[in-house]
Amino acid sequence: ILPIALMLGACTQNYTTNKHTSDNTNNKLEAIKKQGVIYNDGLISAIKPVLMQSLKADPTGASGIMACANAAMPLTDEYNKQLPTGSKVRRTALKYRNPANKPDAKDIEVMNKIIVSKNFAPVVVETNGSYRVYKPLPMAQPCMACHGDLKIMNKQTRAKIKEYYPKDLATGFKPGEFRGVVVAEIVK
Repeated sequence: ILPIALMLGACTQNYTTNKHTSDNTNNKLEAIKKQGVIYNDGLISAIKPVLMQSLKADPTGASGIMACANAAMPLTDEYNKQLPTGSKVRRTALKYRNPANKPDAKDIEVMNKIIVSKNFAPVVVETNGSYRVYKPLPMAQPCMACHGDLKIMNKQTRAKIKEYYPKDLATGFKPGEFRGVVVAEIVK
């Protein structure tokens, strides 16, 4: 009876330890997710006013293309300088406009899962050397001026897209559809 009791005790101890480790891992991932979302929202807050101001001044979206082409990457670079060492934020999409925002294999995998799940909640993914926090972006109505149906898009806007982004993939969206993600990467 004593050997059986010791074995059961050992199994119970092992389960308790594994449950405790699992709880700690979940708590850590939740903390990383919260921090990543703060970083993601910070980048959105840095870029969005520039785009909204240009759309307010020119609802066709033509000036918005120029604002994005001239300001989005520099604003992203400037924002990343303010983050702690080992952290950075970027934008990407399956249908990207700027080749500098082209997704990698992990990005593609995560975005495809988001599309299938239709869940736009932030997602945390662990990679070899970092954690990535993906914040999905649904297509908003103001963004349709530059990312909507080419057939109904303003002619000047189409011309600016072609001029600034000759390999553009980021049109044809409908409001509420998955547009892309903002990704916070936090080194372990």
